[in-house]
Amino acid sequence: MCPIKLIGFDLDDCLFDSTGLSERARIKGIDAMIDLGLKLDRQKAITLLQEIVNEYGSNSSKHYDYFIRRLNRIENFSISFNQQYKYIAAAVMAYHQEKIDSLVLYEDVKPSLKKIRDMGIKSAIISDGIPIKQYEKILRLQIDELIDLIVITDEVGIRKPNPKLFEYFLEKFGVKGNETIYVGDNLEKDIIPAKINGINTIYIHRGGKYDKALSNLKITNENKPDYEISQLYEIFDIVSKLNNKNLSDS
Repeated sequence: MCPIKLIGFDLDDCLFDSTGLSERARIKGIDAMIDLGLKLDRQKAITLLQEIVNEYGSNSSKHYDYFIRRLNRIENFSISFNQQYKYIAAAVMAYHQEKIDSLVLYEDVKPSLKKIRDMGIKSAIISDGIPIKQYEKILRLQIDELIDLIVITDEVGIRKPNPKLFEYFLEKFGVKGNETIYVGDNLEKDIIPAKINGINTIYIHRGGKYDKALSNLKITNENKPDYEISQLYEIFDIVSKLNNKNLSDS
């Protein structure tokens, strides 16, 4: 018999609305520059910034720098050197303040993590990213005491979708794939590498950037999750099914 011993989670757009928070924070940065005197239509500014995010990726730290450069060199603005950095500083301050003010868990997270703990099942987070940034999110969300193991990819030197990350995760806990569940929102980065390691996979629909792109992806045996949910509460029925299956197979 191999009951479920461990449930792992992705962090962004799984436990909190990362996509929505980032979009709102970027717009706060635009508003801060306009309030400081930038003469640019707000919607045009938002559209331009989104183009930059799409081109340079959502994790770039230079979105507002590129935004100002583009205004000067492509849009024929004449923003002085000093004023450029005032706009960027105001935008960055507003961006981070919004992230601090609006960083909240989905309402089903804490009750689910507490129930997992009460059931005697361990919990973990496996997240791509820069450790200091990811730990800041975890601490601000106040879930560090409810999580037994945190694996940030840049700490380990292995990034998703490398299946060795999930192999490390299993070895760290001393569990087998069929004793483990992993919950994520990205087929390529979460589901495929977890399945390679024999982990029971759950895709959670939260409406984030990967979820929105899901309709454009081809579902195959390789990337098809074992289960799909919209709320974390649904995990517990899956745990029961897997435990019963493991019991019958033993």
